[in-house]
Amino acid sequence: MFIGRTRTGKSTIKSLLIDPTAVPTDLTLKSGTREPLFDSFHVRDNKIVLNIIDTPDLFEHGNTQMEIRDNKKILDTIQMCINREITKFHVVCFCVAITTGINKEDIESIKELVKFLGEEISKNSCLIVTRCESKDENQHKKMCTELLEDNYFKDIAPFFKLGIFFSGSINRDDYNRGNECLLDQFITISDYRVKLIELFTRDIEPFPISEMIISQVRRARDETLLKNIELKEMRALAEEQTRLIEELRLARLNDQQDTAEIINGLAATNLREREEQARLLASQQESYKRCRIS
Repeated sequence: MFIGRTRTGKSTIKSLLIDPTAVPTDLTLKSGTREPLFDSFHVRDNKIVLNIIDTPDLFEHGNTQMEIRDNKKILDTIQMCINREITKFHVVCFCVAITTGINKEDIESIKELVKFLGEEISKNSCLIVTRCESKDENQHKKMCTELLEDNYFKDIAPFFKLGIFFSGSINRDDYNRGNECLLDQFITISDYRVKLIELFTRDIEPFPISEMIISQVRRARDETLLKNIELKEMRALAEEQTRLIEELRLARLNDQQDTAEIINGLAATNLREREEQARLLASQQESYKRCRIS
């Protein structure tokens, strides 16, 4: 499973595994992967099937709303795995781009994911530094040293039990210009490809998605569906109230004496709204109790 921020080259790693000569499209400001993607590849030499899950872009920097969005995407990704009867992960790859680096927010986000899945996932985790098509072995060693000495990263460096790997692709600009460095890039990324395939086909004890996590995912899905229904009902009540208030305003403008029916209708919607709010509060309290029990 590939996890990382926007434009870290997660999807490009998949292209590299299939065809190291593939030239990615021009970089844009838009995020590429919006929903979890699932692909299967057959490795002929090992006679195995490699299932790869490309997650939506996670860990964007921002406010609590971003955190909620990331949590939902993680849940959606795990739900997709459950739907496909994938309940074990052999390798979880945290992807960072050499062009953007890794910072405090990334570290905190990784810690949150570990807290969600469980610390046992460390034995199945690695870090992939992407966009390294023009880096040589000495630069790799220098980058690893810099990471291990980084004030933020050194706290979680032991977490990546499978190690640090590199990835890249033929640079689009160099390709368009016909630069001589393309051959060196191809040789470099072909070496990355071999090492990644060796990693993904290694005999690694898989990390199981625990029943507790599966229950959390299913409960979160059910609660989301319920809240969407409740929200729809609340919106319908608000629209009805708006309509009745407008009728009452027009009736008064026209000096109509018989407004009792409109007022009664408005009072009824207010009562239904209070009942709906009470039901929603009770639902939230029940959800909180279940979480505490879990």
